Amino acid sequence: MRQGSAWFFTARAGLHMRQYALDQTTAALPARHPGYTIPIGSLDAGLVFERDLDLLKTPLTQTLEPRAYYVYIPYERQNDAPVFDTALGDFNFSQLFAENRYIGNDRIGDANQLTLALTSRFLDRDTGAERLRLAVGQRFYFEDQRVSLNEPLRSASTSDLLLAAEGRLSDTWSLARLLQYNFDAHEVERFNTGVRYTPQPGRVLNATWRYTRT
Repeated sequence: MRQGSAWFFTARAGLHMRQYALDQTTAALPARHPGYTIPIGSLDAGLVFERDLDLLKTPLTQTLEPRAYYVYIPYERQNDAPVFDTALGDFNFSQLFAENRYIGNDRIGDANQLTLALTSRFLDRDTGAERLRLAVGQRFYFEDQRVSLNEPLRSASTSDLLLAAEGRLSDTWSLARLLQYNFDAHEVERFNTGVRYTPQPGRVLNATWRYTRT
């Protein structure tokens, strides 16, 4: 990892290794001791730009943070592996920067993909508190999906677009929104909006409205 005051670069390489010892076999799981060794590589890089501005008589520092994240995981057939504690991860900003699209170790998804994202933060210049955060991100695929966990195989070259906004309306009220847009279908796949009330430490009241296209 290399990092400066306005940039960072991280390169990672590793091996995912697992082997099962099954008591019984079935037609779907014919091997009692299936094993897998899957290499995983990723590159993560970003920049941070800053400028000072005054908004509604409030001194702020605005950042502009472009980020690129590349992951390569070669295809490994894993149909003979059981599924004990693995599920497809929720599509969100955290998952955009995850190596494996699955939560758990029973499936390691093949990947040859690049995530591009842009975040802008508005920070209180006096206290450093974050007043507003805006983010946009999308993933670009260079190969079709081959590993599946009962979900339809993806063949599109891009993911849905994610747009997020989160800000503090006051010291006690904050607002958050997330939009997921499908350019292929020209439809909104998901929309969340929520408010949080924090009158004092240890006391929080949340209200969220969610829309998901089915």
